[in-house]
Amino acid sequence: MVVDGKFVKVKGYDSKIPLLWGLDYLSHDIPVFELTTSESYEAWLRYFGYLKSIHYPMKIVVCDDNKNIKLAAQFMFPNVLIQTCHNHFLENVRKDLHVRTEDKYKPFVNDLKQNLFKHKITREDFQNKAFKLFKKYQDNQVALSYILRIQDSIQELTAASLVKRAPTTTNIIESYNSHLQARLKSIKGFESFGSAKKWLNAYILERRFRPFTDCCKKFSYLNGKTSISRTIKKDSSLTCY
Repeated sequence: MVVDGKFVKVKGYDSKIPLLWGLDYLSHDIPVFELTTSESYEAWLRYFGYLKSIHYPMKIVVCDDNKNIKLAAQFMFPNVLIQTCHNHFLENVRKDLHVRTEDKYKPFVNDLKQNLFKHKITREDFQNKAFKLFKKYQDNQVALSYILRIQDSIQELTAASLVKRAPTTTNIIESYNSHLQARLKSIKGFESFGSAKKWLNAYILERRFRPFTDCCKKFSYLNGKTSISRTIKKDSSLTCY
């Protein structure tokens, strides 16, 4: 399950509020969602509680480096694996080291990307490559501090290697966030929490019942099918009224 929060504008709130949602990676289905006032632990607990109530077969959660998501998922699904998104993790390093505006640590961050975050690799390979970087930068205290931080987070940075076809990034839900944002531009905000929830419910249902047409490469098997048809129980049928 690849999860994220997408913020929407609702009248009566000082700032945008989050839609908590996620995609089943292999089916692209959106089984549950939660519109709430913040990305708190309690809010994510409700979200994962909904997944548990429908007996979702949770194996791994792929998310950004958000403690509330991780703790809530582990509370509801004690055996779940957590994969921290490689893109988010590396972007946080870039921001900390001001790589976008300064050149000093660009070679170091590029080393991290090319060796650890470019492709999905096994935990053993990740550890070996991290150790080589440790030796390369052992005289650079700033770089060394990030390598040690990576070492401390190695379980959450390599969990996807333990689950067949699991991703290491949240790219897929980020894509859905962009599609939703494009639809929201014409709305410019909702009049109430209730109207926002109804509209989002209709939007998500429409996505679940819309056949895929342009999936490519590893997801080409979805073309012509709906996401909900990939997750519905075999002895159930879809009927529209």
